[in-house]
Amino acid sequence: MSKLFFYLSRILVGTLFIFSGFVKAVDPIGSAIKFGDYLTAFNMDMLSFSVVPLAFAVSALEFLTGIHLLLGIRIKTFSFVALAFMCVFTPLTLGIAISNPVSDCGCFGDALKLTNWETFFKNVVLFIPTIYIFLKRKNTNTEPSGLVKFVFTFGFTFAILGVTKYSYDHLPLMDFRPYKVGNNINQGMVIPEDAEQPEYETAFILEKDGEQKSFSATDYPYDDSTWVFVRNETKVIKTGYEPPIHDFVLIDENNEDITQDILSQKSPTLLIISPQINKGTWGANIDKLSDLQKSVINKGIKTYFLTASPTDDITNFEFSSEAGFNYLTADETMLKTVIRSNPGVVLLQDGNIIGKWHHNDIPEIKDFSNPTSFAVSELINKKENITITMLILMAVAFSTLTVYKRNI
Repeated sequence: MSKLFFYLSRILVGTLFIFSGFVKAVDPIGSAIKFGDYLTAFNMDMLSFSVVPLAFAVSALEFLTGIHLLLGIRIKTFSFVALAFMCVFTPLTLGIAISNPVSDCGCFGDALKLTNWETFFKNVVLFIPTIYIFLKRKNTNTEPSGLVKFVFTFGFTFAILGVTKYSYDHLPLMDFRPYKVGNNINQGMVIPEDAEQPEYETAFILEKDGEQKSFSATDYPYDDSTWVFVRNETKVIKTGYEPPIHDFVLIDENNEDITQDILSQKSPTLLIISPQINKGTWGANIDKLSDLQKSVINKGIKTYFLTASPTDDITNFEFSSEAGFNYLTADETMLKTVIRSNPGVVLLQDGNIIGKWHHNDIPEIKDFSNPTSFAVSELINKKENITITMLILMAVAFSTLTVYKRNI
């Protein structure tokens, strides 16, 4: 029975660590943003330089821990690593659940959203099998040869870091966000008629004899005129349904909302996105984007530059670049969610996202002779990259297991 529980514990802990590490690896920018949110919440912005290296390191270490535990290799080492993870993150997630500095822990990236309390209870449940694996780590069968262990560890380290680097230099290998290619933004903003509505509670702050006291609607002292109204405070006690896309709002230079004008355009629309202009990777990209804009205008394709930058930054950027972009302002978090690149390019048509490009992959003018066709071919290429990546990971595992058939 103890051997069975040991195997089941390895399967549970290993699988969750693999999943957690992989979904972080395919979106390192998203992981870095989440780490930055935590640093800001805990007043540790001086460490913001570390968020990208941290995203690489945490995703790789989680994935490697999971794959070693699942396949029964280097259990003595990685059972300790898993326990160290749990000893750090279990009390940390408890503190986050209590103080609620961020709404989502980010432990499974955008692939699976958990509340802070759900994350804490998940860690509590996971702690038990993790401890058991650690206590029984010396009872495993003979480890494979040093060469097999080296090939296994090196192979998966190279593979997971390769996935992370590719997703960092281009776009996430897998996109779990509501703005992925193929989705319709208008449909993502729809609220069903039977959707759960939010519930609010209002407290009335009254004062008497220099003392303030809070009352609800049920215990309000209607018959006591000696209480003087000061203010009321309303808070959400139960959140209602929130559509996947709820903050896609585009404002023009006249402070008018033109979101639906853009989402309803039947012809393709090109969006150049830079959440913060001063943090963008420009250089030659300015000329590439400017030339691309000029070329698509002749094809009847409108181009907009979306940013959350202050007006002064926009003015200075336009003055120095002389690109002639049509600027719109939008929420910074939303723009970072739309595309993990600064700058990045998005192609829309009738509200459908039909193409997205990192600043390292800005389309050439010749590629945009037929933008819709080009976007489809790019999507096919990305799916092929995903298939190749999964085959490489499977090949490393299969090659190792062919040599080593114990401890599984």
